[in-house]
Amino acid sequence: MLAKQYADSLAARLPADLFDPVPSRVLWLPVHGLIAAVCTILIIAAHLNLAARLGLAVVIGFSFSCLGILAHEILHGLIVERLWLRVALGTVCLAPLGVGPRLWMIWHNLHHANTQDPGRDPDNWGTAQSVPADCIMGQLRQFTNPRTWLFPFFLATGVTGHAAALLFGLRKEMTANQRRTTLIEFAAVWLFWVALGFWMGWINLVLFFLIPLLLANVLINSFVITNHFLSPLDDGNDPLASSLTVTTYPWVEGLLLNFNYHAEHHLFPGMSPRYAPLVSELLKETWPDHYHRLPFRKAVWAVWMTPRLYYDRTRLIDTRNGTLYGTLGVGAECGVARIVNDDQAGVQLTRRV
Repeated sequence: MLAKQYADSLAARLPADLFDPVPSRVLWLPVHGLIAAVCTILIIAAHLNLAARLGLAVVIGFSFSCLGILAHEILHGLIVERLWLRVALGTVCLAPLGVGPRLWMIWHNLHHANTQDPGRDPDNWGTAQSVPADCIMGQLRQFTNPRTWLFPFFLATGVTGHAAALLFGLRKEMTANQRRTTLIEFAAVWLFWVALGFWMGWINLVLFFLIPLLLANVLINSFVITNHFLSPLDDGNDPLASSLTVTTYPWVEGLLLNFNYHAEHHLFPGMSPRYAPLVSELLKETWPDHYHRLPFRKAVWAVWMTPRLYYDRTRLIDTRNGTLYGTLGVGAECGVARIVNDDQAGVQLTRRV
């Protein structure tokens, strides 16, 4: 089904203001900005021991991740509508991740328009026969087999590193002005952090920026990798087939601004995540066999245990030995399912973890 067909089916049960911006959510910006600022001052000036300073770095990392998630809402126009204000607020929220807002918008718009389309979706690793949109991903995908040592590296650098790669990898998708603007934004944000290092000391910079940056990447990426990495390649613009929602403790979902409701976001990208739990329940009730929702820990474990390179539309391949694994709808929702026969229909699931 297409997104419009889902929306039409649910329209009568959805609130009338579903797609109105929710400006009050911008208040998370000063909250997390203040937390990060106070922790930074304590790291620099309070003469704390190393353990206490590392603890403060963890707190900053959590606030950095929340600001990055907030940027996602802002740049989608879900909090404020004026473009200049979205860019200004997005700049502040993405600076802790070393990413510029205009690059993010180009990247994310391409992802939404081409979700799970190998060769066009900048977040897809591609098939064994295709070349992914991001040439850096093309070079790294040999390391994307199950249980690879590179998995923690991807978690700790995924958002920042992928953005840096796409700054050059997406140049063909940009106008000359966009190429110039995204490069200026990238240089400006990193010059800002380097300048802080000269001013406040490099050890302090490691504690109030570098360690929090890595931790923020880990937290954000632990959800991002579940968004589509277990889903089949999409051949019909079906947001439920190509996306996964994960669930965790309600208080965690609240702190992370319902970032875990990803199928709902792809179905209604113009909807504030405030309403995502409501839509999730309606999807579960209306299309229980088509809507994919897994516990967060189970989904992350399944990503760890499966490769990222697609053999065909519904199966992933371990390039070391040719073992095939099912995507959602072909066993992945059971944990990890190893496929041993070569038939598209009626695959045999021989092992579940």
